Formats: sequence, structure tokens, C-alpha cells
Amino acid sequence: MKELILIFLLGSSLSAFQFGTVNLGKETGKKAIKQWQEKTTQTEDELYRPRDSRLLWISEPVEGWAYWGSIAISGDTIYMGTSGIDGSPSGAEYTNTICAINKSDGKIKWKFNIDEDEVVKGAITVANDGTIYFITIDMPYYDAHSTDHGGATYLYALNSDGTKKWKKICSSVTEPHFWGQTSPAIDSDGIIYIYVNVSTSMPTNNAVIALNPSDGSEKWRYELQHAEYSIWPAPTVSSGVVYAQSTDSLYAISSSTGGFLWKASGGNSVITSPVINSSGDIYCGQGRYLIAYSSTGVKKLEFDAKADIYAQPVIGEDGTIYLVTSAKNKTDTNKKAGYFWAINSSNGSAKWMFDIDQWMYDEHDKEWKTSDCYGPAVVGKDGTIYFTTEYKYLWALNPDGTMKDIYDLTQMPSSGDNWTGGQVTYSALVIDEEGILYRTDTATRNRKNYCAILAIKTHSYGIANSPWPKGYKNNKNTNSK
Repeated sequence: MKELILIFLLGSSLSAFQFGTVNLGKETGKKAIKQWQEKTTQTEDELYRPRDSRLLWISEPVEGWAYWGSIAISGDTIYMGTSGIDGSPSGAEYTNTICAINKSDGKIKWKFNIDEDEVVKGAITVANDGTIYFITIDMPYYDAHSTDHGGATYLYALNSDGTKKWKKICSSVTEPHFWGQTSPAIDSDGIIYIYVNVSTSMPTNNAVIALNPSDGSEKWRYELQHAEYSIWPAPTVSSGVVYAQSTDSLYAISSSTGGFLWKASGGNSVITSPVINSSGDIYCGQGRYLIAYSSTGVKKLEFDAKADIYAQPVIGEDGTIYLVTSAKNKTDTNKKAGYFWAINSSNGSAKWMFDIDQWMYDEHDKEWKTSDCYGPAVVGKDGTIYFTTEYKYLWALNPDGTMKDIYDLTQMPSSGDNWTGGQVTYSALVIDEEGILYRTDTATRNRKNYCAILAIKTHSYGIANSPWPKGYKNNKNTNSK
């Protein structure tokens, strides 16, 4: 494929050169798509499409939406949470669940029914003792255009057999339009940390809260001001410090006492959960910028990712920061999809940018799609980087930014699988030690959403041995180092 190398010189003293590949127009994109479709799928004219050999299984579908909840793996079990909202699509009603799924074949071991009108709002987190934690929010017939406040926020703890250990109300009201994610972090002692909205009036406040694992009792809380209509990402724990982003600052809080340590200016209504490298530096998304701070809160670098960042960055074994963006607030109005960046962690320069616009042409609809990237990437043990988009694709990239493989999630199932998904997800990708990558997916049947997990064979055989190889740090999603 012909490529044009484009080099940008950024004026900021905190950034260096950025460069990337830019496609050469719609015809180039169409040709590339057709070449890969011929390699990996049959044509639509054939009566029967066999299953792609890389797709090992599709789990038993359950009602709901696989949107916010990142799956976790512990032992031979995968945990998935659902987020079906009554009235979406019109007339649909849901009982949301936490499902324990057999890793070998996708069969459901058990299901725990969440209380009525609650949706799972972030990653499932598994502690070392097998306890399963997750956060839910009341969203009954939630109207995205309403100015009413949402319902209560809850933290659940389940035993490994699916029975409820305890449930704690975290706040009686949430700010309106909370469409982001939040999930618990767990340290090596099993202490749970959450970051939630606790306001019942304006100005809105958030709180970092530390909880005892035995009964959910509160150890301490630290409240901070937060803007309305914003995301509350999961807190991050490292070396006795809890890090949490607000709309105007990054906060460092003592994990033992809840005492204030420092705060560094910087923030946005769109923010990510921080990640920590091997030197203790902190990286986090703020709007369309990746910002790095030292362990004492000194700003070290700033990188313009050209569009808003919703997904937590990840780190490769050589320290490279891998960052995927949405297509929102993009600087290039002609851009169709989010960016995927590899960034030098020492100076903030771009190593490369993988341009996915050429894959956004839909042959069936005969139009170019716009596609956000919401879910964090994952770095495999062999250095391969995997990421997914809102529009049906999963990519595998080599460490030099060249494409290793592509997976069309709408074409991988066979005709007999009765699964036509490829829908948007915030879920972090997961790879187990057998080289199987797991991605949540959603399909709509008879005006109701159903979700499942796709198990896809790779050659990565586990996640990289790096400071932060995937979203939420590890396959248990503890978000702690």
C-alpha cells in the first residue's frame, strides 16, 4: 500500500516531532479493504459463510449491552457485566447481570442478577481472594437529553460462586449525563478504592473512598470539586498513593490515611484513569492531550493526540506509550476515525501513528463511517499491540506500527452462529496465557440488545511484562501497581 509520511513540527516546548501514515484517498481505502476481505472472509454472494478459523467460540448470549463493563479473568473463569438500559431500543426491558463464563468453551457457569434498573458502569475487578467487585448506577429509562440527575451509585462484592457478599450505596444521586466509566481499584492488601460522584447539589463534588473488603465499611474519604457533565475514571494505586483526576487537577492521596499529598494542575471534562511507568511517572489523558507528571506532580511532557482520549493509555516493555483516541474534538475535520499513537515516553515525540481511516468505508452501505475508539489497547507478550474500534474492527499491529492482522468482527462468525455484532465497546481487551484474546460484543435481535464474548486466537500468549500492558493494569483489572 502506498503511504505518505507526513511530519509535523509542534511549537510546544514540551512536545517534539510527530509523524504518521496518511492514506491516499477513498480508492486506496476501498482496495485495501477488499484485499483483506478476500484474505479472511467469503463473499456475501455465497450462501454459507464458515466461521473464521481464528474465532474459537462465541459465549452464550445474555440480554443487555456490552458497553461500559470491561471483562476480567481469574483462573479458568471470565467475568462479564451487562448494561442494558430499559427503553433502548424502544420497548426493551432488561435484567442486567454479572456472568461467570467458562474460559474453555464460553458456557455460562452462573449469573448474578443485579437489582432492577441498575447498569454495570465499568470494569469488573477481581481480588486475590476471588472476590468480584463492580460499580452500578441507577439508569431507569435514562434519557440522554434529560437535565434530571441520575440515580444512586452502588458497589457490589460477590463471592466466587456468584453469591452476594455485600452491597454498599456510595451516593444517593449522580450527576446527569454520566456516560463514562468508573470501577474499583484494589491494592495488594485487598483494600478497595473507588472514585464516585457524591453531590446532591451544585457545585458537584467527587470523592475518593477507601473501603474494607470484609464488609464494605469506609476507611476514609477525600472529597474534591468536580465539574458537571464529566467523566469519573477509576482511581489508580501505586506505592502507597492513590491518584485521581478531576476536571482541573490530578490529585495524589495517601492510600493509608486519605491525606492530601499534592495536586497538579490540568484536566478536562474528558479524562482517563492514570497509568504509572517503571520510574513512577504518571500518564493520563486530558481532553485531546496526553500529559505526563513526575511522582511529585511536576509536569514532564504534553502530547497532542489530535482528538479526545477516552481510553486509558497502555505501556510496552520498552516504555513506549500506546494511545488510542476517539473521533471527537478532532483537529482534522476530514478525519473519519480515531488515531492510534505510539509515543516516546522520554520526550513526548511520536514514534508512529497508525491511520485507520482507510478501513472506514462500508461496502454494504456505500459510505464512509465515523468511528470512535473507546476501549484501551493491550500489548501482547510478543510485543503485538491490539486495539478495537466502534466500527466492527479489531487490529493487531507490530511494534514498528505496521499492520500484522485485522479482524472484521461482523464476518468472523459463521452464518450458523447467528451473531451479527461488531458494535462499540469501552471494554479493555484481554489476552490469556494461551494466546486467546477476549472482546465483548453486542448484537440487536428483535428490538433488544444481547451481548457475548468473542474468543480469538492470537500468537501473543499472555500480556507483556511491562509496567501497564493493558487497560486496568492486569487481567483482574485491579488498576494498581
